[in-house]
Formats: sequence, C-alpha cells, structure tokens
Amino acid sequence: MTTAPGPEPETGATPTKGQLTRERIYACAMELFASNGYEKTTMRMIADRAKVNVALSYHYFPSKEHLVFEFYRNFTRDFIGQSAPVIAASARLETRLVGVVETMFTTAQPYHSFAGSLFATAASPASPLNPFSSEFTELRDSGIELFRRVIDGCVPRVPAEVAAELPFVLWLFDLSMMYCWMHDHSAQQEKARVILRQSARLLAGLVRLSSSPGAGRFRRQLLSLSRLIRTSIPLPAPPVPGDPPRPAA
Repeated sequence: MTTAPGPEPETGATPTKGQLTRERIYACAMELFASNGYEKTTMRMIADRAKVNVALSYHYFPSKEHLVFEFYRNFTRDFIGQSAPVIAASARLETRLVGVVETMFTTAQPYHSFAGSLFATAASPASPLNPFSSEFTELRDSGIELFRRVIDGCVPRVPAEVAAELPFVLWLFDLSMMYCWMHDHSAQQEKARVILRQSARLLAGLVRLSSSPGAGRFRRQLLSLSRLIRTSIPLPAPPVPGDPPRPAA
C-alpha cells in the first residue's frame, strides 16, 4: 500500500478522533488515486474506503480538489525539507540543481502511477490545481523561495540583477522536469534524469555566461521574459463574504 505524505504530527500531542478520521479519509483517497486514477475516483468511493458517510468526508474535504491540495502541500513540505542538506552539501550550482530535482523525483516516486492523471486535470487553465492559478500562490512561492536558497552563495556567482528573477526561472525549470518525469516510463525514469543532468549543466553555463561583460543584452532579455511570465500569473482574489472557502494552498 502506498503511504501518502501526511500532516506533520505535533510533538507530544495525541491526535483527536476528528484528526484521525481526516487522516484516514486522506490516506484512502491517495490509495484510490493510485489504483483508479484521479478522474475515476469519486468522493463516495473515498468515503466507502474510509468507512465514513459521504457527508462526513465532505466536512473534512469539500471536494477532490481539497484532497489534492492537501497532497501538494504535504509533498511540497517534504520535498523542500529533504532538499536542505542537498543545498548545504555543495556550492556548485549544477550540483545543487541536480540534487534538488533528484530529491523531488525521489519524493514523488511512490505516486508516479497517478501523477499523470493529476497533471491532466491541472493542465486546464481554469483548474485551481494549475500551478499558475491564484489558488496555488502559496505553494508556488514556497518553490520559488527554495530556488532562492539554491542560488544563494552558489558557484558560478549569480549577478545581482539576474538573482532577482532566476529563482522563478528555476522554479519553471523544476516544474518542466516534473512534467517530464511524470510522462517518462523508462526504467527508474532514467530519460528524465539524463535530461535533468544535461539541462542543469547548460543552465549553470548560462549563469556563468551572464556574468561576462558582453552579456548585458542577454541578461536584459532573460529578465524581461521572466518578468513578463511572472506578472501574467493571476494573484489571489480577496475573499467575498458568504462565498465557500477555496481549497487551501
């Protein structure tokens, strides 16, 4: 049975009956996503597996999207936490990039069977599961902050003006590598890993190039493109009194 990442336990705290029920519903949802795929799994199926009534499952998770946001939140927490020693182990940008993305692959490995079905849903621009949606802001910001730490003090040195935008660019790179990994069915997703290593080498080379005196035009184009993409991402709308709560990010 696949064990999904779960909420971080509070030290010394005994889980309440409600917390245990919530965790059981979440775990059963992850099992069904893995066996049936996201689209074919219904809230009734999840409730039946968890041995609770449907109304109770909706009390804890008002929709399947809330369950997926819970998964994304827990996955992001685990992935970022496990990346810290990777960043500390080397100052080389290429090594850090490969190590962090490999950590993401390792953390996501138990969910490879249903990751593609989640992507199919998240690919819709209207989906709150889309990484570029306003609902995804908190998780997206956490990922960008991770790559801010990746470039902090790295070798080659990142020019100051590039450092302002590079974490976002690297978050986009990380996202593209995840999508590549999702659709890679080679043994241990080795094709995605080869692409990662070659791409990280290229990115580190481009950062080195950006420091050269003649690279001003290149830097300006990179910064302009990054800002254009970043500022096109919708911001979270303020809550409207009486509206149902959005899936938490």
